[in-house]
Amino acid sequence: MDDKEDYCQSLSGAARFKGIQMIYKLDWETGFEVLQNDPFIEFVILDGKGKIEADQETEKDNFVIRAMKDIENYSQEKKKRFPYCVNTAFMERFEALEGNVKIFEKVDKQREAMLEYIIREVQNSEYRTLRMQFDESFRAFDLGIISKQYERFIISVLKAYGNNDFQKMNITIQRDLLEGIFTSMIKNFPCIPKSFLNQHDKPNLEWCTMYMEDRKVNVQQSQYQLNKIVPKDIIAAFRKLKESTSQFSHLSDQDVVKIPFLANTFLLLEILEWLPSFADENYHDWL
Repeated sequence: MDDKEDYCQSLSGAARFKGIQMIYKLDWETGFEVLQNDPFIEFVILDGKGKIEADQETEKDNFVIRAMKDIENYSQEKKKRFPYCVNTAFMERFEALEGNVKIFEKVDKQREAMLEYIIREVQNSEYRTLRMQFDESFRAFDLGIISKQYERFIISVLKAYGNNDFQKMNITIQRDLLEGIFTSMIKNFPCIPKSFLNQHDKPNLEWCTMYMEDRKVNVQQSQYQLNKIVPKDIIAAFRKLKESTSQFSHLSDQDVVKIPFLANTFLLLEILEWLPSFADENYHDWL
């Protein structure tokens, strides 16, 4: 949003060469209304100094603060992140905002950098939107309890959930995530014995599940038992996930398995939200 139409037209032309389609409005209230009514908008560019209302005669310095506040509140309301930046000819006026918002000067070199920034932010916004909706389920990855390499599986599961995509291929991804959880509980902190990994460095899902159920597991002439408190609902979640993600291996990837996928998704979220407290209570020295 910028109140100089010639500049907006010029910026729109440069953006098209980058594959970015721009809509510009000359005051914030009109621009914000467009944002609220167009589900395809993925980024907002704010003029450094502009009009809040269409009939306002002069530009206001508080324009950016008002717009930032509106965008942040709307993002929280919709549970979707709307990234934004400031594009201004008066850089010195925005020194106090450094660190809170990305600021680009209205010069050719900065224009190119701004367009590249928009592309990167839009690519990352899907992940950040998921973080807003399911942030507690990502803490196990942030803390290193579950290896970051497996984070892509929960992202894929949540994207499929959001898109109502219930194909069997997504059950396979849920199984991959369960394997990643067990592998991390073996390698990242000493919860599950290392002997539960097979020759391909994959966890034996049945042994791991029995172990989390606090049952005795016999492996290579040795007997193992967790001997730690795990809530009954989490025990049940591990067992249901193990059985469900193994049950549909005979189906093709495109077959629809809606109810098992939905049930598994929430069981995985329950486990991921529970893991940080379990690790902190029992393996604090290894975190």
